[in-house]
Amino acid sequence: MAESIARGVVKSGLLPASQIRTAHLGYARRTAFESFGVKVLDHNSQVVEDSDVVILSVKPQVVKGVVLQLRSLLSEKQLLVSVVAGVQLKDLQEWAGHSRFIRVMPNTPAAVGNAASVISLGAAATEDDGQLISKLFGAIGKVWTANEKLFDAITGLSHILYRDEKMGLIGLF
Repeated sequence: MAESIARGVVKSGLLPASQIRTAHLGYARRTAFESFGVKVLDHNSQVVEDSDVVILSVKPQVVKGVVLQLRSLLSEKQLLVSVVAGVQLKDLQEWAGHSRFIRVMPNTPAAVGNAASVISLGAAATEDDGQLISKLFGAIGKVWTANEKLFDAITGLSHILYRDEKMGLIGLF
């Protein structure tokens, strides 16, 4: 998902690749990001120290450990964004130690620029924060704002509609 987001943002012209940072140890992931100009660092801490907006795009089973590891580096000045499936804002905010957080759930078609993303703002996230993230995720598809309690239903429906569209059961005219 991180690569899809970065590619979309770069392709749309919202940010040059030189302003995007990520951390990966694996050669294949590093090469993929470097192929379109994203600076790849060795450690998540390096990304956090160099970023105004931090997008967490990790597996749900490791997100708590990642956020707790980075907690001492996170600042209220940074906007934190999670695209981690199934992890609620209240937990993310508790682990991070602050609530300027936005949760985003893009669906699989993000890889081809046709995502349907839903966002929910944390307690300290501003309307401007929401507009910024809507603009960034708009680079990979459509964006809606919703109450987080509706995320499971919304993302489930978007995956069903996409799957049906791929199977030819729903036509777009």
